[in-house]
Amino acid sequence: MIHLLSASARAPFVKRAGAGLDEAGLVAAMEEAGGGTLYLDEIAALPPGTQYALLDRLESGGARPRVIGGSTRDPGAEAEAGRLNAELFWRLDLMRVTIPALRERPDDIPVLFRHYVAQACEQANLPMPEIEAELLARLMARDWPGNARALTSVAMRVAMGLDPGLEAPVLAQDEPGLAEQLARVERSLLIEALRRHEGHATRTAEALKLPRKTFYDKLARHDLRPEDYRHE
Repeated sequence: MIHLLSASARAPFVKRAGAGLDEAGLVAAMEEAGGGTLYLDEIAALPPGTQYALLDRLESGGARPRVIGGSTRDPGAEAEAGRLNAELFWRLDLMRVTIPALRERPDDIPVLFRHYVAQACEQANLPMPEIEAELLARLMARDWPGNARALTSVAMRVAMGLDPGLEAPVLAQDEPGLAEQLARVERSLLIEALRRHEGHATRTAEALKLPRKTFYDKLARHDLRPEDYRHE
């Protein structure tokens, strides 16, 4: 999204894994990206020599792509531990975007899961399956240490008509039960529909096949206001 919203959106977006990327591979990736964006996944996994080469290119000036480094660990801590060149860290740390883990935003899981299933169906030329609320509730109850990659894997299984491979989670006393999980799913689906219809209440209710009064009762129950989803 950073790339697509930038002035270089029409230029290439190139992604490379940091682990095992040598200096020649880095040079080739930067040349391929041109005036676009080079995204280096797990920046701290770059070999030390490649980190120095990247720092040298960033400080040399001239035409080069925007470089974005991704990390599942705190890059500052990685620099302190010596796994990430400290000068490279400070050179890249001009702007930091932190993406919360899935366990911190369970309301997003149904929206993301539907998107990943639709994406998998499109790639494999498969019909979009019906996604039941019970499955969404089970997804929202999980901790997701693998984050989006793990959710994508489950989505691919569902798209292919396979068992999602989810064992029923063992709930602790302070974890939500089924009723609360289903309420979270309902709230997430309402938000998704409101966003899709830009806060237009009538169109959203029709899309959800809900009577007007029932729709507004559900909005009140979940403390949602259609006007919050209207575009300026």
